[in-house]
Amino acid sequence: MANSIFIKNINEGDQEAFKILFELYYAKLLYIASNYISSREDAEEIVQDVFLKIWKNRKSITTNLNGYIFKVTRNACLDHLRSKKHKLSISNNILQLEALLNHNALADQMTSTIIEKELEARIQISIASLPEKCKRVFIKSRIEGLKNKEISEELNISIKTVENHMSKALKHMRLHLREFLSIF
Repeated sequence: MANSIFIKNINEGDQEAFKILFELYYAKLLYIASNYISSREDAEEIVQDVFLKIWKNRKSITTNLNGYIFKVTRNACLDHLRSKKHKLSISNNILQLEALLNHNALADQMTSTIIEKELEARIQISIASLPEKCKRVFIKSRIEGLKNKEISEELNISIKTVENHMSKALKHMRLHLREFLSIF
C-alpha cells in the first residue's frame, strides 16, 4: 500500500518523492555500477543517467519499483560496456579485458538478479531490525514520503522526536548497509 502511494507520487512528478527515491537508491546503484564499470566517474555518470531516465519515464513505473530501477541500471551498464568494448583496441589491453569480463558477468541475468535480491533483502532486514517506533517513522518518511510535520501529527509525537528517530534510523541503515554504501 505504502509502496503504491510512493510510486503514484513519482508517476505524478512529485519532486520530493523523487528526491527520496534518489536518496534511497543512489548509493546502492553506484555500488552496483562500480562493481561492473572500472571508472568511478563512468559509474557515477551512468547512475545519474539512470535517474534522468527514471524521471523521463516516471509515468511508466508500475508496481515493481526495485526491479525497474535495477533493470535500468543493469541495461545502462551493459550499454556502456558494449560501447567501451568497441572503442578499445583488440590488443592486450587490461581495461578491455576487464570490460569484457564485467560485460559477461553483468549480462548474466542470474548474477544481476542475485545482486538485486541480496540488496533488497538487506534493506528489508535493516528496516525490520529497527526499533518499532523508529521503524514506523522511517517508513512514513522514506517509503510513504511524508514530511516530518505530517509524521508528527499522524503519530502524535513532536517534530523533534521524529527528527531523532530519523537520525537514529539513518545511522542504523548506514551501519547495516555499509558494504553497499562504501564504494572504495
